Amino acid sequence: MSKIKVGIIGTGFGAKVHAPVMQSHPGFDVVAIASVARGRLDDIKEETGVTNVYGNWQDMLEKEELDLVSVASAPLLHHEMVVKSLEKGSHVLCEKPMSFDSNEAENMIEARNIAGKLGFINFEYRFLPARQVVKQLIDSGKIGRLMHVDFSLNIAGYERYATSKRGWLSQKDQAGGMLGAVGSHLIDSLLWWTNDKVASISGQLSTHVPEFTDENGEIEIRTADDAFQAIGNFVGGGTFSIGSNIVVRHAEGWELAVYGTEGTIKMSQDNKVLMGLGNEPLEEVALEAELPIPEGMNPVAAGYYNAFYRSLNEVHQAISENNINPDLPLFEEGHGVQRVLDAIRQSHEEKRVIEIEQ
Repeated sequence: MSKIKVGIIGTGFGAKVHAPVMQSHPGFDVVAIASVARGRLDDIKEETGVTNVYGNWQDMLEKEELDLVSVASAPLLHHEMVVKSLEKGSHVLCEKPMSFDSNEAENMIEARNIAGKLGFINFEYRFLPARQVVKQLIDSGKIGRLMHVDFSLNIAGYERYATSKRGWLSQKDQAGGMLGAVGSHLIDSLLWWTNDKVASISGQLSTHVPEFTDENGEIEIRTADDAFQAIGNFVGGGTFSIGSNIVVRHAEGWELAVYGTEGTIKMSQDNKVLMGLGNEPLEEVALEAELPIPEGMNPVAAGYYNAFYRSLNEVHQAISENNINPDLPLFEEGHGVQRVLDAIRQSHEEKRVIEIEQ
């Protein structure tokens, strides 16, 4: 298997997840990693085993010959980093959400086209066996015409959110908030599963824990959402509702219900899928086995491994063989999600339903 030389921007999620999962894949060679603002270069070298650790991501792009740049920084920084990486002649894997807004996403697509390179968005959950099965069942037409989809992720994170700083994740002007962090995944899967677009949407953003005071009396004011809900209509017919709340005491995680004229599909926790046709009861659908996690992989990376490794397989095939799996999300899909995120924010601010131009 040919090796793809990778440089990673970001020593948070990039070092904890991107680096170890890529290093476990025989098709990728992580040759460099760059910090954005965290420093800790010696610690990162020891934690990741990557020899070339940069304190400046632009230095990494200048000095390294990279086939692929993996952008795992804060969303506010994605646009500049992606464009510069493409200009240097590298393919790009960008974390979600793609950008601060849809205008930036359009610029990133244009930069990719000018460079003649490939651009991927890391909606890795598409490749989980449970989500693949949901896609196959909807595509089969067994449940008939789609009437409604209800999809949510709730996390029992109140204690952590109320007792620690959240940094840029809690700041609206830095593209923080759960709409981007979680909503981007919800929207992407929704559009991918249904092979449809959103016609109109109404959204609401909430900040249930608006501030935090540390032991020194320093106050962090949260301006970004820690919960959101949205309802809307598909272009092709049918309705949907999505939502997330990460500051509750008890939660069930990922929950999906797809209602059709001939049947129903339900998914829970990304590891169980049920389907019922006609008036028959719901029955469990067999799923492909999870991948074994490599020995010694850190717990954070292990939690993403089953999805991310499968996604990386498709990224490798797209770059090395120019064979792009139709399920592999490209910049166009990231832009489509960004347009819906923008519409939800606009709906919240203007307190009205937003029609999305097709």
